[in-house]
Amino acid sequence: MTEQREEWTRWPHDWPAKKDGSGCVLCTFVGNEDPAWGVRVYTGRVANAYLATIGQIRGYCWVIWRDGHVCEPTDLDPADAQLFFADMLTVGRVLQELLEPAKLNFEILGNKVPHLHAHVVPRPVVDPNPGHALPWTYLNDGHPDLDDVHQLAAQLRVRLGESGGPASAGR
Repeated sequence: MTEQREEWTRWPHDWPAKKDGSGCVLCTFVGNEDPAWGVRVYTGRVANAYLATIGQIRGYCWVIWRDGHVCEPTDLDPADAQLFFADMLTVGRVLQELLEPAKLNFEILGNKVPHLHAHVVPRPVVDPNPGHALPWTYLNDGHPDLDDVHQLAAQLRVRLGESGGPASAGR
């Protein structure tokens, strides 16, 4: 048995309910998008991708599972897992082609919002923390130029085959 360190703490008391989808903000978001948070640029087979309208990293996207509440990729059957990762990689490839980053980060965390989603982070050639993980402040704090966000969103939609309007959520 592993000994618990003194400075470690327990997950919040409501964590099991969050994992089960109670009040899930991402379940709500994929149904009622919030352009102050992100704009949809892709509707994949099982996930939608949103270009962030927050943060300091150009091209930062979320790829969010949209077919019901799922917490972990291991909760998916193999076919759905393959579709999720294919949607995520499709977005990553287009970001790589369009922005030519020094590195592309794919992060599946869900430690605050336990709904399956991936952060796709193009790391620029001139980077705030090259060779290391980005502090969350670069992803969450501040707002990029909205004209640039909307121009980039339009370019991403073209390359991803999106019409730019609301798309069906079914497979």
